[in-house]
Amino acid sequence: MKNNNYDIAVCGGGFGGISAALAAAREGRKVILFEKEYILGGLGTAGLVTIYLPICDGIGHQVSFGIAEELLKLSVSYGAEERYPENWLDNIGTRTEKDKRYEVQYNAQLFAILAEKLLIENNVDILYGSYVVDVEMDNKKLKYLYVENKSGRTQYAIRSVVDATGDCDVAWFGL
Repeated sequence: MKNNNYDIAVCGGGFGGISAALAAAREGRKVILFEKEYILGGLGTAGLVTIYLPICDGIGHQVSFGIAEELLKLSVSYGAEERYPENWLDNIGTRTEKDKRYEVQYNAQLFAILAEKLLIENNVDILYGSYVVDVEMDNKKLKYLYVENKSGRTQYAIRSVVDATGDCDVAWFGL
């Protein structure tokens, strides 16, 4: 990459990282997402935990909206799913504690491809096989991330970071 300056670096490409990168990019920020694996979605794809958990309270009220709902709908956009909640997605039937919850089971590989496409369409740069190995602080403020991949170690100047690694890797380096 010629320009290693970013407004926001998102470390981790699971559902949380995808959501953070998408939200930041839609606010006009220059975003890069680092993912240590070679597939987006974290445990929801590479870990084959392919159930998008309920975004309703179980008694007919939706509790999650925005990007959470957008990603759920993305996961079923090609019909490769189970547990399709037609009462929520197609307004068929009712939404009570006796009806289907707002959850789906989806195709992991298809979702990973669609998530990548969505991020790219929103101008998020994605680096696979890349992970943060160190940080540089300036007066208790994170200034640089050092990222390694097959190309070696690269320094990235950033204004902000989202640690979506699942293990708080970036936070640990900044201590």
